[in-house]
Amino acid sequence: MQILYQNDFVPMVSLSNFQKESISKLLKDIKDDKLVLVENDCLCCNRNHENDVIISEKDRYGIPVKNVICSKCGLIRSQTIFSEESNISFYKNYYRDIYVGLSKPDEQFFDDQKSRGKNFLSLVKTHIDLNEIRQILEIGCGSGGIMFPFHNMGISCKGIDFNKEYLKFGRSKGLLLLYGDYKNQIEDESIDLLILSHVMEHFTNPIEEMIEVIKKVTINKYLLIEVPGIFYMDKVYLYPILYLQNAHVFNYYYYYLRVFYEKLGLEVIYGDERCTFLLKKNQNWKEPKINCIYEDSLKVYPEKIKRFILKTHFQYKYSLSLYVWKRRIIKILNFLGIKEIIKKQLKKET
Repeated sequence: MQILYQNDFVPMVSLSNFQKESISKLLKDIKDDKLVLVENDCLCCNRNHENDVIISEKDRYGIPVKNVICSKCGLIRSQTIFSEESNISFYKNYYRDIYVGLSKPDEQFFDDQKSRGKNFLSLVKTHIDLNEIRQILEIGCGSGGIMFPFHNMGISCKGIDFNKEYLKFGRSKGLLLLYGDYKNQIEDESIDLLILSHVMEHFTNPIEEMIEVIKKVTINKYLLIEVPGIFYMDKVYLYPILYLQNAHVFNYYYYYLRVFYEKLGLEVIYGDERCTFLLKKNQNWKEPKINCIYEDSLKVYPEKIKRFILKTHFQYKYSLSLYVWKRRIIKILNFLGIKEIIKKQLKKET
């Protein structure tokens, strides 16, 4: 398989001047060794890197990073990642400036978070009695919009993040938001529902980090975790390069995560190919002593994922994807104002 996207520093998404400046600063700090890159091995402990398949030499923002499909388990990973110290600096000083394009959030950003939070609340209510949930924690909360629907239900919520401007915005909405690392601020076994929304894919050592996360959850209580699923990229991101991001250490698929969570001692209550999972920490949970996660049933996935990436690439390139046409039609309806007319008519009929 040839490399689909060469390193030409050209972004594949529209960037504001603020984002371009932030990326230039990031690249300069990498060049000057203020931010240190290290090799990133796969979670399945595959040492045969020669057979890994390179998909891309850059990410959606034009930032140089090799994304590879593991030849053993099929996970897509960044070949190099920031060292632990550099990673903290990246999230404090660059991440939201590049990824969100705002030095501080606005109402639209908060509303988008609230919308996802409503979906999470619906999922939780389907599978869990809300009376069981008295204390919620969201790690990597941003401005806390995901927790807001739970907050409005009268459930005690708190979030934690490294971005002071985003925390300040959420606090203005009445949310309890903390600055810094959750490890030294949250007591073990104190949380009834722990939310990780698009956070786990950023963990540089997911096994160790997830064990620390699980420790914060009370016995017989829950975790709600979502990452961007590989087999869902054609529906959300449309094009593989738009899915690939330098901050994503590992990109996952449903079956691998199911194996991952079960080997960490969690019960999978719900999971889907979008990679939204509702998990339970049962009575008999003990800290696992493992440093890699693999089972033989995963060996079919490298080829499956390679085929899926190629199919998604060519469907987008030659406008064969139904999801691409759906987005285009919605844009046209928006431009003509027809979408709002249809929405108003539907409201009248209901």
